[in-house]
Amino acid sequence: MKFRFLLPAAAAVLVVASFGHAAGGAEVPDKAPQIIILKLDDIVSHGSSDRSPVPPRWQRVTDFLKESDIKASYGIIGFSLEEDNRAYFQWIKTLDKSGLIEFWNHGHRNRKGTDSTGEFEGSFQQQKTALERTQKLAKEKLGIELKVFGPHWSGTNADTTRALESIPEIKMWFYGPKDSSKFVFERVLTLENPTHVPDFAKFKATYDRVGHDRKYLALQGHPNSWDDERWDGFVKIIDYLKSKGCVFMTPSEFMKKARGS
Repeated sequence: MKFRFLLPAAAAVLVVASFGHAAGGAEVPDKAPQIIILKLDDIVSHGSSDRSPVPPRWQRVTDFLKESDIKASYGIIGFSLEEDNRAYFQWIKTLDKSGLIEFWNHGHRNRKGTDSTGEFEGSFQQQKTALERTQKLAKEKLGIELKVFGPHWSGTNADTTRALESIPEIKMWFYGPKDSSKFVFERVLTLENPTHVPDFAKFKATYDRVGHDRKYLALQGHPNSWDDERWDGFVKIIDYLKSKGCVFMTPSEFMKKARGS
């Protein structure tokens, strides 16, 4: 829109604010909505019952995401794919086909508290084997190629980078090093503070301080740890992010958007 008469400075500001134009008729782009990638960890089976293929807390978060039309990503621990659990496999395949949930490689080992090291703190060959086992199981049992990695209850080392480089179908890395050739999702804050506890007041304080102006946030959580009180904290966090106009995407959707392809 062009104006052929002069306006006082204050009035000009109002025109820009109202019409979305800057001086000379140039468009002022609206601020893009912040993108949220929900990184929900540790999906495993819960027996072989058709009524309950996953733990009840996982079903609750899945039902909530469906009802809210919110996309997310679930980290599969590979050992849960070892046994022939058709109800569990079908549950995953149905969600994957819906486009609501993207599943990713969360390692293979069913780690115990007595384990001295994490799965991705060992040698190159150990880590490569763990990654490949989960990739192979996902293809064989689910017909899914996992494109994202995040370690389960483990640190990482230089051999993690090497191991991932040997698996080209993994394109993305949650909270990986910036010098990785993979698309790395940065860790700024998580859904939980402390780990396993979605505390809305703490989340809001941290978000308002360091997270509100980021283009995206990859937010980690552990749904199977959420009792009713923790669940309420999670719901409040999601409602707050929605009130800010945030958009929820899967990892692959965000990578495609970020790369402009």
